[in-house]
Amino acid sequence: MLNIELINKLYDGLPKERQQELITLLFKKSKQTMGYFKRTKDISLSKLETLADFFGMPLDYFRTNSSLKTNNVTNNNNQAGNVSVNTNLMFEIDALRREIDGLKDTLRAKNETILSQKEFIENLKTQISK
Repeated sequence: MLNIELINKLYDGLPKERQQELITLLFKKSKQTMGYFKRTKDISLSKLETLADFFGMPLDYFRTNSSLKTNNVTNNNNQAGNVSVNTNLMFEIDALRREIDGLKDTLRAKNETILSQKEFIENLKTQISK
C-alpha cells in the first residue's frame, strides 16, 4: 500500500519550483495535484517510478510499512529536510572510507616502525660483531 503521508511530507518539504516540477512530471499538463494519491489510494507503476526517480529512492521506500528506514526531519510543524536512505548510506560510506584511510596511515606508520627496528637490530648486530 502506498505511504501517502510520506509522499506528502516529501512534497511539502520541496521549494515551490521543485513542487511544480514534480507535479509536471507526474501529471503532465493535467490539473491534478498531490491530492490525487489520497483520493485514488492507488498508483500506477509509472507514477511510482517517477516519484522514486525524483527523490532518488527505491520503489519500496514509498510503501506503507516499508523495511527501508526513513527519517523525516521536522521543525515547528514544517519539514526542515529529509535524511534519506541514500543520504544515510553516503554518510556511512564516507565514514568508512575515512576509517580505511586512517587504518592505511596506521599500517604505513607501523611498517616504518618495523623497518626502523630492523635497521636498529642490524646496527646492533654490526656493533656486537666488531
